[in-house]
This record gives sequence, C-alpha cells and structure tokens, in this order.
Amino acid sequence: MEKDKKQKKVDLSQLSDLDFAPNWDNKYIAGEKQKDRFKPQRQEHQREFKRKKKEIPKRYDSPFANKFKITVNPDKTILDTLKRGIRKSGISYSLEEINSAIIDKKNRLQITIEHLKEETFFITTFDNSVFYTKSNAINHIVEKGLKHVVDITETIGENPSGNFKNILKCPESGILLPPKSFHDFEAIIKTHLIEKKIKLNYNNYLNKLITVEDEITINEWKNTPLKKLIFTTRELGSTKRSFNSIEAVQGYISSTETNQFIKTNKVIKIKGDSIDNFEKDLAGFISDFLKNSYQWKKDLFFNTLINFKKSGFYIFKYGPKNYLFAAGQKPKTIEITKISENCVKIVKYIQKTEPIKIISILSQSGEMKLEKNQILVELKWLVKEGYVKEFSDGTIVC
Repeated sequence: MEKDKKQKKVDLSQLSDLDFAPNWDNKYIAGEKQKDRFKPQRQEHQREFKRKKKEIPKRYDSPFANKFKITVNPDKTILDTLKRGIRKSGISYSLEEINSAIIDKKNRLQITIEHLKEETFFITTFDNSVFYTKSNAINHIVEKGLKHVVDITETIGENPSGNFKNILKCPESGILLPPKSFHDFEAIIKTHLIEKKIKLNYNNYLNKLITVEDEITINEWKNTPLKKLIFTTRELGSTKRSFNSIEAVQGYISSTETNQFIKTNKVIKIKGDSIDNFEKDLAGFISDFLKNSYQWKKDLFFNTLINFKKSGFYIFKYGPKNYLFAAGQKPKTIEITKISENCVKIVKYIQKTEPIKIISILSQSGEMKLEKNQILVELKWLVKEGYVKEFSDGTIVC
C-alpha cells in the first residue's frame, strides 16, 4: 500500500502527453479545490453537439461526395495507454471524459478512407503522399521528388540564333528566357520551373512572365549559351535511360508499372494529424468531414465503449442522469472482517456521508485518529481493490 501512495491520478483533461504520473497524495493533502468536471463537461458537449447538428451545412456538393467512406476510431496505441493508466490509477472515468480526451487531439484518431467504387488511391513512394488521380501523383513526384527518380546533369548548348523583337524574363529569378515562338520553348520553361523550384503550374507561370523589348538586353541573352538538363534514370547496370525533357520523365514514371514510384490502394489508414499527406482538395474534404459531421463522434463513443468492455473494464451507470463510467476493477462487497481497522473507520465514514469528496474525508483525520497520509494510503488501497469507487472529481462512494 505504501507503493500505491505514490501513484498519481489520470488527468484526462490534460492528456497532451498521455502522462499518467502520480499526484494523488500531494493534490489532496494540499487541499486543492476540487471541481465537478464530468457533469458540466457532458452537458456542454451535448449542447455543442445539438448546436452543430442544427448548423451542419448541406456540404456534400464536393466532387468527392458519395465517393468515399470515412470512418474514425481511437488510435490503438493511445487507447491502450489510456486503459493502462486508468487501471493503474483505480479511478472511475466517465465515457464522456474518455471520449473527449481522444477527440481533443487529432493524433489520437485513426482515420480510414475507402473508395466506394472499384477505384484506388495513388501513393507516392518517396513521401507517402496520397492522390486521387495518377496524374496528380506524377506531378507531385516531378515537383517534389524528382531526385528519387532521376539524376539531373546540366549541359551547355549553343547560343540562340535569329532575330528577336522581344524575349521574356522570370519574375522570381530574374533569368532571361526565350520568346514563346522559340523552338523547345515549353520544354525550356518546364525545366526552368523544376530547376528553380518555382511553385506555379506551366500556364499560370506563363501569365506572370515579363516581356523584355530592350535591344541591349536581347543581345546579351543571344550571346549567352542555352542551358539544358539531362535526366538519367537511376537503375543499376546498363539499363539506364536518359531524357531531355520533363514530359519524357513523366512518361517514364507513368509507364513504370511496379511500386517503384507509385503504389495503389483502395483503402488508406492514417492518424488524424497526418491528413496533410492527402492532396490538398482531398485533405480539405476529410477536414470538413471531421469538423461538420456529428455521427463519427457518436460512433467513436460506442466503439470506445465496446473496446473497454472487451478489455475487461467494469462499465456502470452513476449519477442522477445515469452517465456511463468505466473502472479497471470490479466492485467488491465490503466484509469488515477482511479489511484493516483503519479501513473500517474510513469505510464507515464514507457510508454515513456518501457521496463525499476526498478533501472532506481528510478533514476528519483527527476524529478518526489517523494521519492524513494514513488515510490516503488506505483509501487508495480500497479504491484499487474495488471496495470503494473514486471519480475524477475526487468523489468517493461505496
């Protein structure tokens, strides 16, 4: 029982780091004011759910509507940590408190998104980003992961020849570029976008190019050799291939049927804080679902309840509104002959005045002729053995 004295209670409202470290004796000896947390918390959540249910917009006008099934469950690691902590503390927690603690942080959620039709997601192997179309996945590889596909070398070509009334200038790098009529113009521009890591698509970038008509500047550009990039595949041995354009590299990625660059899957499972792994529009759709849907929170509550039952937790109702609670130990019938004399004193006082707060029990240490530390040790043992129940707000009942 001396060991039990040093254990802290599980503070579900401060679960940011899942810290179940003990604070039991210090909290109550110090006389800290206790608050009824689970009752107003449940009432507040119920009001919030009802309000949101009325306010939910008919926002299934998204292009992704009716194409996916999204389910949300507690992350298994988080749930197992919660259960271990609750068992260790001996405290009975309301299912509302447990559910709210899980929902409070996205990394405590396990999100599953599944295609409803015979289609698949496309996952880039270099960073596990998820895309709705293969073309979007290829574009992502070219923009962010090209070095994982090809080695890039720079070569110097010939000086541009011909009469030019104007040329173009990159608004971001200041580099001079050929006019739109120049041969290989598109390939040069797309290569420039990759080389300078400019986050604009080809058409949008063209609209931002600056036209230069100054003859001196044009002659300066004409006297500068054109640069070219060579893209060489990274296969081992003599099977390497070289390409002169981004389009050719895209075609190579697309034609590679293995999982070398892109994997496919009908179902994706991620933690709630990894939604950004999805392409932007799809990530927005999932975020809107989490924000606006009430049903997934209701399902999460019942999934958590079932999980706790299957794990051997004692589930019971308590309070004027019969809230559901979970305890790590089943209640035991008090037999005076099987508990210590000090425990008998404490139990009799609880039975006479229950429900009662731990602070109130400690205030009777003089009447019971027990030190506060003794009361805490015995009380903790009674809780862990199941002879009495302790709730997260410090209430004790037999």
